[in-house]
Amino acid sequence: MAERKSKKRWLSGLIKGVSYFTLVLVIAVVGIFLWLRSSLPQLNGSITVSGISAPINIIRDENAIPHIFAKSAEDAYFALGFAHAQDRLWQMETMRRAGAGRLSEIMGKATLPIDKFSRHLGFYRTAEARAERMPPDLKQQMDAYAAGVNHYIKHHDGPLSPEFVLLNHEPEPWRASDSLVWSRMMAFRLSQNWWKELFRLRLRGTFSNAQIDELWPSGEGSPVTLPLAKQAAAVLDAVPEIFQPKSASNAWVFSGTRTASGKPILANDPHLGFDAPGLWYLARIKTPDFEVTGATAPGVPITILGHNGTIAWGLTTTGGDTQDLFIETIDPENKDRYLTPDGPRAFALRTELIKVKDGETFSLNIRSTRNGPVMSDISSSAKKLNLTKTVLALKSPGFRADDKSHEALYRINRAQNWSQFLGAARLLHTPQQNIFYADILGNTGMIAPARIPIRNGWEGRWPTDGQNPARVWNGFVPFEALPRAHNPGRGFIGNANNQLVPDSYPYLITKDWEASFRAERLSELEFRGGQHRMKDSEKWQIDGVSAAARKLLPLMLKNQPTQIGPILRRLSLWDYDMSRKKPEPLIYNAWVRALMKELMTPYGQGDLGPIPDFLISVLRDKQAWCDDPRTKKNEKCDDRVSASLNQALEQLSEQYGPNMDDWQWGRAHRAIFKHRLFDHVPIIRHWANLEIATDGGDHTLNRGQTAFGNTSERPYQHRHGAGYRAIYDLSNLDASRFMIATGQSGNIFSQFYDNLLVSWRDGGYIPIAGKQEQLKMRAIGALRLVPAPKAPRTPSRTPSGAPKERS
Repeated sequence: MAERKSKKRWLSGLIKGVSYFTLVLVIAVVGIFLWLRSSLPQLNGSITVSGISAPINIIRDENAIPHIFAKSAEDAYFALGFAHAQDRLWQMETMRRAGAGRLSEIMGKATLPIDKFSRHLGFYRTAEARAERMPPDLKQQMDAYAAGVNHYIKHHDGPLSPEFVLLNHEPEPWRASDSLVWSRMMAFRLSQNWWKELFRLRLRGTFSNAQIDELWPSGEGSPVTLPLAKQAAAVLDAVPEIFQPKSASNAWVFSGTRTASGKPILANDPHLGFDAPGLWYLARIKTPDFEVTGATAPGVPITILGHNGTIAWGLTTTGGDTQDLFIETIDPENKDRYLTPDGPRAFALRTELIKVKDGETFSLNIRSTRNGPVMSDISSSAKKLNLTKTVLALKSPGFRADDKSHEALYRINRAQNWSQFLGAARLLHTPQQNIFYADILGNTGMIAPARIPIRNGWEGRWPTDGQNPARVWNGFVPFEALPRAHNPGRGFIGNANNQLVPDSYPYLITKDWEASFRAERLSELEFRGGQHRMKDSEKWQIDGVSAAARKLLPLMLKNQPTQIGPILRRLSLWDYDMSRKKPEPLIYNAWVRALMKELMTPYGQGDLGPIPDFLISVLRDKQAWCDDPRTKKNEKCDDRVSASLNQALEQLSEQYGPNMDDWQWGRAHRAIFKHRLFDHVPIIRHWANLEIATDGGDHTLNRGQTAFGNTSERPYQHRHGAGYRAIYDLSNLDASRFMIATGQSGNIFSQFYDNLLVSWRDGGYIPIAGKQEQLKMRAIGALRLVPAPKAPRTPSRTPSGAPKERS
């Protein structure tokens, strides 16, 4: 009996202990949650700050977009820096550290490849050099912005965002060079020629020059050896994902003669890779003498895309060939020298020390030639390669210390007419961009500024011999000769990264224009005529018709076996709309990928992504590609197309079941916005990463770019697209419409971390306009920054306990 009572007491004690432990654990979890949630910024009340001349109002509308009302531009940019830091400080911190090659200091050896690459290319060194050359007015704006960021860093209430807490990291003060490094990294990502040269060089280990020219038409031959092909492959593999080129865009402008309002309409949607939070941050600035509204980049005190109340502008990437890889020959008598037309020259050497959290400091030795940094050295397998005879060096105007691209955007923000706009565009040196223009007086235009090398007869599509005295740059294309248009009689200018100038243009811009499929669809829509309205541009920006599928699919459907008749009939009746609700886009994409793999696998290149122009030419008149070089049989294209269709259908049945109606495109084509830190943290990644089924495809105006290779676990994942859309109405710029992909906040506890995602996917837009009193009626926050008295004192906040952002 006593023993039974003893057991009951023991069990009762155990239950109580577990209950107490559970209660304590719940209280601890709730406490941590509430504490982390206190990292949300203060959006209401007032804050006393030093460094401003007059009170500033930051009114955040219902989407948390800051409308900044200030007495001067310097005060406004102080407020923008403060707002950027409130909402996106972690994004800013990782941006500047990625550019400076200092991520490993806080993240450990996992980010060492990024740091090595950044140090090798010297992004931050050039940013620092340019910070010393800024004109006084730009320097004043940059300093004001940095002061705003630093005030938040120094005086914020509660913890910083959860990333800082997880890593136990406190950010350093912000500097002007931290802002300038963003443009250097973006210039590199948006200049793709170096990547294409390496890719061709890699393929030269497998294909002849003639075969490569059929994959990418045009271009001179190159005496490339197999070891260099291995070097190219090793360098490609060593480029961190964040620096790999992923860029495209759409833009068009109608003059008032073509619009219902009688004034221009300008539309723009730049395409880049997806992250959470997204690249863009919407903001509006208004002072008595200056205003600007549109897309900013956290960390940068300039509106990259937008309008200033008088003009509007947008960008697409030209794809100009502004870079060259040079094959440098090592001096056989001294490995520390390389050969030039004037004799041997010593490599320029420098050593960078990279601190690694919880690890040893990494010493990085960097070699450069007269043509630029040695790219061959970035590969971890460099020691295994034959680098005793030749190396690859990269030449780019983006490495020059006198680049003024940041100043160009600063002055575009303030331009009031076409002449001032051109004067600002003259300073944009890298990367080459097509800048679209419209103003409230009815003028429209476009110019493609950049430092474009003059090569005197060679095309720059292949790495070239650094010893050849003829392979040099003879200056740059004169600004007055760069492609431009101003008030064209047609009343329309449009670009989707397609060929910008005819072959008769006197200078070489590039031989590697992007595929024309999006541009063809844009021309088709524009040709329909009628008076253009804002709602028409809205439809165009989410247009999902694939001109590539319309050309390629009929060729694939020819001569296919009747046993798969239902599928062929369904595809033959498809309207080529890449709708997430339809199965045809998934069947088509699976078939195209399988066909490309079928043709390339015999050459050991089965990971090449589909190239519609190439496949169209194969099925029309290059059918020798259909013959498998590994067999004696002469395979025909009909057989290879049929085999690839069977492979695609088998794969789809295995992944999505036997019912074709269940193969909706949106089940596979999903936009995933990964948080670069929390993606590696279990449980939290499910909150931090964002995912949504989307329309569009690789070659639609509503860009839904998928993986480039066939070996990806999720080959149809939507990885790259329009993270920002805008339509500017020059008859009433307050009626302009905007959208970004995720939300304004970078804090996972914020309701504004992902509140725009569904609307972005569905083609929604939001306004960014209104007077202060009107905005306050629908605002989620109205924060007032008040200048501190001249006598030094500790900054204070009133009223006490001002409410933070609602979550």
